[in-house]
This record gives sequence, structure tokens and C-alpha cells, in this order.
Amino acid sequence: MSDSNEKPRGSFQKISAFPSESSAVDPLSTDQDYGYKPLSILAIFGAVLGGLFVITMVVGFSAAFIFGTPWIMPPWIVVWPAASILLSFLAYTQIKASENTLGGEKLSLWAIRITALFILCYLANYAGTYFAVRNQAGTFAKQWLEIVAKGETDKAFLLTLKPPRPSEDSNLRTTFEITYNIASDPLSKGAYSSFKSKDFIRLVQSGSENTTKFVLKSSSSPIYEMGGYLVRLIYQVDIPDGTLEVALTALGVESPTGAFKGRQWQIILDGSGLQGKLKPNPESIKKFELSLSAIEFVSKWCMAVSNKIWDPAVFGVIPLDARQPLLNGAAPTLPLGLSLVGGALAQAAESNEHKLFLQACQILFDGKFVKVSDNFWSDPTMKPAILAAVSRAFNPLADHTPTQQISGNSEWLQVESGVIPRFKRTGNKVEFEFDCKLLLFPKYLVQASLIVESENTDDAKLALTQWHVRDIILQRGGSMPVPGPKPGR
Repeated sequence: MSDSNEKPRGSFQKISAFPSESSAVDPLSTDQDYGYKPLSILAIFGAVLGGLFVITMVVGFSAAFIFGTPWIMPPWIVVWPAASILLSFLAYTQIKASENTLGGEKLSLWAIRITALFILCYLANYAGTYFAVRNQAGTFAKQWLEIVAKGETDKAFLLTLKPPRPSEDSNLRTTFEITYNIASDPLSKGAYSSFKSKDFIRLVQSGSENTTKFVLKSSSSPIYEMGGYLVRLIYQVDIPDGTLEVALTALGVESPTGAFKGRQWQIILDGSGLQGKLKPNPESIKKFELSLSAIEFVSKWCMAVSNKIWDPAVFGVIPLDARQPLLNGAAPTLPLGLSLVGGALAQAAESNEHKLFLQACQILFDGKFVKVSDNFWSDPTMKPAILAAVSRAFNPLADHTPTQQISGNSEWLQVESGVIPRFKRTGNKVEFEFDCKLLLFPKYLVQASLIVESENTDDAKLALTQWHVRDIILQRGGSMPVPGPKPGR
């Protein structure tokens, strides 16, 4: 007979100091709760990834706060915390399905919560920065294009410089010329002159302020480079000649030293320009054909002047209405062995046509079609000498032979290739304004605009005799650059 005080097998009586307190605990569950359970590998990987992300966030935001610079990572960085949350969630699911044989449930839950908290904070900061910066960049870029369309080239160039910028005063042009217009190649343009002749600048300026429209097509995510927020924008620009796309790279910077207030924007020219080609309309196609005829005429005229082939050079400066009587009869030529320059030329005329021709010779040789722009710039001490040299440049006795071998075209009067000419139409008369330069060896280099004109514009393929040189307008003068010695010499 068993003892009545014997406890049933498989049960355990907890003895307490208090008679009324006792409980029965299942030994099997007790062994499992307090025994060894392996941690889930997925929980470990998820926690490690989440921990590294949290540490990166803390260090990044702390550094941004200490150094006063914004901190932003690329959008794909969300893959990192997303992977941590996914692994931790899979680990939690695996642990729940393991019937209490795997550990790490709390680890996976904490990894999910902390990683999610930090990624939400980062995304909130990123979203606020993203939309604010993109809106600022888009507003600035469109205003800059409108400035270009108005023809305010100096102001547009000023906004391509890194802040703090020079003040807009009467010395601004001199600042540009001295600081930003020095070229590495002695006969090439500096940054300021090159900016004014860029293709997309000329095309945007080809229309008026009222006929040119700008539509934002795309804007990139801001990235923090070059000490500020970099945004790339693409605009569709509608001009009278058709439609083109212009890409602009805008950089917004803040001064850590307080040199300027707020975020200042600039256009980065190295990342800006045309996207593809102009989509022309029928009118622009005709203009392009006219420009081919004009450039052919002006190139041959410059070559004739440079090589002293006077007959075509003189015909080129005679207006079309005055040229017609000469074309109807026998075209006069200069006397052989030309040596007289001045009023004596007209006295040598044998007929009215010859007299008209010699008067045109006088216009060419005296450079009477050369004008000085209101914006002409040069060193004040050098300006009188430069203008005097230009006034003698077309004289038959002038010698512009370079004192040393130069690369490329050695003609002293050159039209710059690859630069879109300015175009203007008035009634049935059209004109093209080409960039050109006068190489007055050995002392001076002058940049100018050469304007050619024609009246018979119904035919897109004009004969060369239907163009004439109306003006050469001087824009900039300086001393002839001397190329430096070659490396190793």
C-alpha cells in the first residue's frame, strides 16, 4: 500500500516558506525554457546589417552637425536597411515556426524596430532636402535661361562663377577680361569669350524674350558634390527656328565661413550644353541654307583680303545696288603695279564704272567699314595703338606676315569656324553676324564681328555676288599672345 503522502510521479511540488504558497511546474517546459537554444543565423545577419546601418547614420548625422555641412546618400542606400529588415523578419518567422528550438526572437524584433526607425528618419530628412533643393535648382535654372534669352550675357556669365561673385558694377567687364579671359592657347578664346559663342547660348538668344519658351522635362536627384548640392536639369526650349533640349548642371553651395548668406546657386558650364540637335522647322532650314552661302562668301572674301587679291576683296564691300552697274558692264580692275593709296586712285579712273570701283577701293583700303563697338574692351593704355593699327590693317602696303610659325590658318583676317552666326531679317533683307579675328602681327590680336548682308532672299542658294560686307565691328583688343616654350626646352 503506498504512502498517502507520496506525490504522483512526474510532478514536482515547490516548497515555500509560506504554507499557503505552492505551485506545480511541468519539468519538460522548465527544461526547454532554461536549456541551450541556438540563435537563428538569419537573426544574426539581420542584426549585424541593421547595427552597421544605425552606426553609419549616427556617425554621418553627427559629422554633418559638427562640420555644418549637409549629409545625403544616394537613393539606392535604402537597399541596405531593407535587407536588414527582411532578414530579421525571416528570422522571426523561422523562430516562431521552430516550436521553441531556435533563439533570437527578441534580437530580430529589436533589429526590425531600430532599423526601421532610423531609415524613416533618414527618408524624412532626404525627402525634405530632395524637394527643397530640386525646386530651388529648377527656379534658378529657368531664371538663368531667361537672362540668356534677354541677351544679358555678362549677367549670365556672372552666374556661372563660384560664390562669392564680383559685384555688378562698371568694372565687371574688366574683371571678366582680366580674370576669366586668359586662354592657354595663344590664339584661342578665353572662358568669357568662349561662353558668349557657345552653341546653346547663341540658339537661346536667336529668339526674343517673348518668343522663347522653356519647359522643364526632367530633374535628377540632388547629390552632394563639389561642396554643395548638384542637380542636373533638362529643359525643352522652343525658339523661332524649332525645338531643342538644353541640359544644365546647377550647383547650390552654402558658405561655412559666412562669406555669403543662404544657399547660392551657379551653372556649371562643363556639365551644360545641347542635348542632341535642333529640331528645325521649314523657316530654319532655309536660314541654314542661307548661312552656308554667306559663310562661303565671307571665307573667300577674308582669304582675298589676307592674300591681297584686291579685285574680289573690293567687290565684296560694294553694296548690292551700287555693284549692279559694274556687273552689267565689263568689271573694272585695279591698275597693275598698284602703289597709290589715297585720293589719287579716283583720279586714275577711265570711266564712271572704273571711278565707282576705285572709290570702293578707297573704302576698303581706309577701312571705312570698320566700326568700334560701344562695348569694345582693351587695356586703356593700349587702346589708341590698337585702333590705329586696325585703321591701317587694310592698306595695301600693310604687312601682317607672322614673325613665327603658327598652327592652323595663317591668314591675318579669319572667320571663326564652328560658331553659330547671329541672324537678323528686316523685310526682304537678311544679315549674318560672324565672329572673326584680326591677327595684326606682331603686336595685336583683335576679336570682332563681321556682318554680311543680302537682299535677294527668295532663293535659298544665293550666288556669292549677292552678298556684301557691311561692317566689321571691333569687340575686344589685346596684345598678340606669345606661345610659351615647349616642355623640355
